[in-house]
Amino acid sequence: MVFTLDQIRKEWFGGDDFRSNAVDVEQAFNLAERVRGREWVLGREVDLGGSVVPGIGRRGGFTEFLRVWWFGERVQFILGAVGSESLLDRLLTDDPSANAELTAIYLLRKGVPNTELEIAPPVAVGLRRRKPDFRIREQSDDWTYVEVTKLRESVASTRMQALLNQVTDRIISIMKEFLLELVFWRQPTDVEIETVLTRAAEACNSTDVERVDIDDVASVIVKSGNPAVVVPSSLGEDGTRMSAAKSIVGPDQPNRQIVVRAPFADERAEDVMTSEAKQLPKSNPGLIMVDVAKQPSAFESWSELVPQRFTPRLHTRVGGVLLFMFAMSPSADGILWLPYLKLIENPHAAKPLPHWIPEVINEKREGSRRARGAV
Repeated sequence: MVFTLDQIRKEWFGGDDFRSNAVDVEQAFNLAERVRGREWVLGREVDLGGSVVPGIGRRGGFTEFLRVWWFGERVQFILGAVGSESLLDRLLTDDPSANAELTAIYLLRKGVPNTELEIAPPVAVGLRRRKPDFRIREQSDDWTYVEVTKLRESVASTRMQALLNQVTDRIISIMKEFLLELVFWRQPTDVEIETVLTRAAEACNSTDVERVDIDDVASVIVKSGNPAVVVPSSLGEDGTRMSAAKSIVGPDQPNRQIVVRAPFADERAEDVMTSEAKQLPKSNPGLIMVDVAKQPSAFESWSELVPQRFTPRLHTRVGGVLLFMFAMSPSADGILWLPYLKLIENPHAAKPLPHWIPEVINEKREGSRRARGAV
């Protein structure tokens, strides 16, 4: 049975309309069924209890729609390629690394019809035979060898996220109307955390916009505005930060919002680059692609760290490092699934990246910014 756009609207969105290219959606769903089977596409039926929930059908709404569409949208770019069977086998077992490789291939091939792809090609690297994740070329260009890795949450980032959650939970539980922002300037001790929380609770009683500095540990900022909209303050901070925000807006309790930020930088760039570069040959351009969905702070911290590792004698086989992730983003057309990209090229590479790769990445990056209304 062929999936049609009307059927998809009914099953996944309860008949509600959504803005999307009908041909692309139907093609992706039918390809997903061909590769993974109809049972996987349909997923688990949602029990709505006889209620009508706007935008949600019995197949689960946008999130479940995205699960199917995103697989079918990407998998078309590996079918028929040399070595695709091995990647497909791993995808069918829901291998996270295979999923990252599929996304990497999609980013380089979508919109570039003249590319040729080989998956896990054997290649001589020094005295050893290696198998980079894939190689790709456009028309008569040399092959570019690509290694893909998925950056996982570090112990340090997990600890920092726990701190942010602890602070936001404590403050948002205060039953008063407030709009607060708490900025840590360094890692606090347990005693300092309690001091900061006490001062933040006191600030909830303030009716004036003000900033309270707590030694060199943190600043509490009392703000005005709409608690349903998160607008971080510009304080001239240096470096990368992690953040968390919570809002409660409704008729039954005080409207309030807390935003918490703290310094954090992912510093694993050298370890990842050294490990992945070993798979790349010296005779051709090499690209390392890093899925940072689990560690988005890498966009800022790696932008500083990676160029420091590119020298005339270090990592010369790496033509560049591409940081990537996809995320749901609000726009004038509703919720979109958009790429976030950062390409860091190596000015000292023995074999620079072919011109088409930076051009494709820049085009996708700018397209994503326009869709978000950022330009």
